[in-house]
Amino acid sequence: MLGSKYLFYRFVLIVATFPALVIAWTNHPPLSTTTSRPMQLNIEEGTPIWDPVAQIYVGGIVPEHAAVQELIEQNHGCLRLFGYGSLCWNPGSGVLAHPSVHHRPAKARGYRRCWAQKSTDHRGVPSFPGIVCTLLKDDEVRQLRSLDYDSPTFTEGLVYEVPSELVDECLAELDFREKGGYARDVIDVIDDQTGQVLQALLYRGTLDNPAIWPRVLRYLPFAAAIMSVAVGPSGANHEYLHQLDDFLESSTTASQMEQLFDDTYILSSMTKSFQRDATLFFFVAAGSNQHNQLLLKDAVGNLHQGEDAHVMTESVLCVSRRSDVATGIYAGGGHSALLTQEGQLYLWGWNEHGQLGRGDNVVSDSSLPIHPIRPLAQIVVDQVALGFSHTLVLERGTGKLFGFGDNSRGQVNGQIERKAISIFEPTEVALYKDVIFKEVAAGLFHSACVTKDGQLITFGCRKFGQCLEGSSWTPSDSKVIQVACGRRHTVVLDAKGRVWTFGDNQYGQLGRQSVDRSDPTPRLVDVDSTWTVQAIHCGWSHTVVLAQNADNQTIVWGWGRNDKGQLGLADTSCVTRPRLLFKDHSVVSLDCGSESTILVDAEDRIWSCGWNEHGNLADGSTEDAHQLTRAIGASVPLTPGTPEDTSRLRVAAGGAHVIAMRVVSN
Repeated sequence: MLGSKYLFYRFVLIVATFPALVIAWTNHPPLSTTTSRPMQLNIEEGTPIWDPVAQIYVGGIVPEHAAVQELIEQNHGCLRLFGYGSLCWNPGSGVLAHPSVHHRPAKARGYRRCWAQKSTDHRGVPSFPGIVCTLLKDDEVRQLRSLDYDSPTFTEGLVYEVPSELVDECLAELDFREKGGYARDVIDVIDDQTGQVLQALLYRGTLDNPAIWPRVLRYLPFAAAIMSVAVGPSGANHEYLHQLDDFLESSTTASQMEQLFDDTYILSSMTKSFQRDATLFFFVAAGSNQHNQLLLKDAVGNLHQGEDAHVMTESVLCVSRRSDVATGIYAGGGHSALLTQEGQLYLWGWNEHGQLGRGDNVVSDSSLPIHPIRPLAQIVVDQVALGFSHTLVLERGTGKLFGFGDNSRGQVNGQIERKAISIFEPTEVALYKDVIFKEVAAGLFHSACVTKDGQLITFGCRKFGQCLEGSSWTPSDSKVIQVACGRRHTVVLDAKGRVWTFGDNQYGQLGRQSVDRSDPTPRLVDVDSTWTVQAIHCGWSHTVVLAQNADNQTIVWGWGRNDKGQLGLADTSCVTRPRLLFKDHSVVSLDCGSESTILVDAEDRIWSCGWNEHGNLADGSTEDAHQLTRAIGASVPLTPGTPEDTSRLRVAAGGAHVIAMRVVSN
């Protein structure tokens, strides 16, 4: 029997890694089938529970392992451990480092080493998990990766032989390190030196374990991107990977590697490539990926998540190597953009009209596993606005205005030219060549800008009064500081915190009583004089503003079209006057999609409401939401190298997609 030290060894557990070892012994028939611990149980019952924030199991006590006791008894106290992760090169400082413990090469049959589990307190942290390896059954791997092979695979590792006097202490150490929500499988382990088949008990994470990460197993370049930058308490993630790769290279021939079906070599090579030649920006996204606006397609166009993503899904932007951090994330009709601290603007997605600022949608020619996207050429960008199918940027230092994309209504350069419907390269807007701009906005088919001296200028489609009748406008007693464009209306914020609107008013999106269906003249919104607006946002036909009340509390007001629930009022009636929204939420920032609203609260939770045909609310469905619903799926990561104390969670909502990212505040 095991000693009391093992049977009653109680402790609090906080682990992130799954077991990288197998308890093995000789001359014993296989045990029963896999047994799994439920993912969430009462901690008072002695079983650890899953902490979704730390992304680890916590609490609980070590249970009695009857099977282990039986096997040790039958083998006269002889205990063998099969290591397939860090134990392949580092036995640590515990029992396995004792001089009386020996090891030799061996293989696990029918299981494959998979880099498919999150690590938040070993080779990563909760804000950016790393990846460590586990063993999955052949049929589980085939299920996840749609692979077609019949012969069993083999995983190379080391067998550690532990003398009887160290067994109790060894098991106590291993249980402390490895316990928490794992299945226990009896597997075949083959001694490389003798060819003898050993029966082994494997501790591993099964596919239903919350820390298993299917996306990184299905798409190795994404896994390599993560491992190239992740760092945890035990060190850099890539060191763990490269050490295991070195072990396999020294202990396995090339022909044997082909039989092992091991991804370690490929991932190690990819990771080195990323570290040498790339800078990576990580974010999450949901909704339509028709034009790869979520970056969920690989270099040859294969989809890894389906055309739409209905929950927040991890993604990464790869660019050529440079020291830089993200300051802004943006979403248009079917394209997306990221702006960096150095003024580099990266655009991707829909490019039918040249809205990416280049003549084609091909990324840089590169040997990187994920082809890098080029920055916008020859312009250091200060601000950017993404319309439905056009893009506007302001040059840093000069305030010059450049545009590109669909110009069918003159929304790019202010001129309608029959022969130049689309502009495929950044072009300075000649009409305003001598004007210095400080703010820019883009709608479906019109654009609006604010000059350095606080004047408003508009151009593009004016059919519904969304463009000014004159060349410019400013309030008689103030200056314009911000502008937002909807589908057919325009919203303006002045320096006194007042809101002005003009354009189409079919759905009440002007927020004021108006006899006419449209009004081309900027007029004040009917608002409560006790609150001051700080930011304005437009969907196609609804308007939402962030304001501050007399008690210095941030509040949200909205008006306009609501048939899809875009105002979150639990009904579908249009709202013609400002209404207080989201009273039960402490809103920090927000954005409007075409027919939706998405916000971030004080606890960095993401909520949304409105149209959801493509899963763009990230709530796991495609049903419209008439009240705020919380986004689910992947957590928003903090890209390593981004200062945590100055970073902020920001969301960008486009036509049918949404992106969330932690960026540095300017």
